[in-house]
Amino acid sequence: MPLNNTKRKFWQNKKGSSLVELIIVTVLFAIFIPVSLGIYIGGRKITGQSYIQHAAATTLTETIEILEFLRNDGYDLLTEGTFYLIRNPGNNSWLIKGDLPDKDTFERLITVSNALRHESNDDLFFDGDIGTSYEDTNTKKVEIEILWAPDYIPLDLISRTFYVSDWQNDYTYPSS
Repeated sequence: MPLNNTKRKFWQNKKGSSLVELIIVTVLFAIFIPVSLGIYIGGRKITGQSYIQHAAATTLTETIEILEFLRNDGYDLLTEGTFYLIRNPGNNSWLIKGDLPDKDTFERLITVSNALRHESNDDLFFDGDIGTSYEDTNTKKVEIEILWAPDYIPLDLISRTFYVSDWQNDYTYPSS
């Protein structure tokens, strides 16, 4: 299909891009490239942070399992106090230290105390409960904090509180 004269003249007069077209394309690329890079870098940071949080949650689960093992091995091993649970690099076992250890990927800060119970009904006494309470030496309150310091966040942590008892002995609580 041959081009008519009007169309032929239009295409024959187009010898290249005009300066205005070139400036518009340059401005569009100048806007598009930084926005694209910002989205890409932001996505990489979120992915990295998700990976670290997943690893911290895995470390928390591992720490709970170690404490349950200690409890099963002997309830007396869960002594009151605050300590750090660290991996012994020599034989891949676990050490308990009272002070902050050398930097590990995740710090495992553990606080063990006697649980509190309501005097009226022997239920566990939680922060914010009202009434009088007493210390139950047969139940331990274990608070775990997994701390880490990624490059772009000053300090982050996940925590868990749970209660353990000397399951090998039967205890009955007097009802008031």
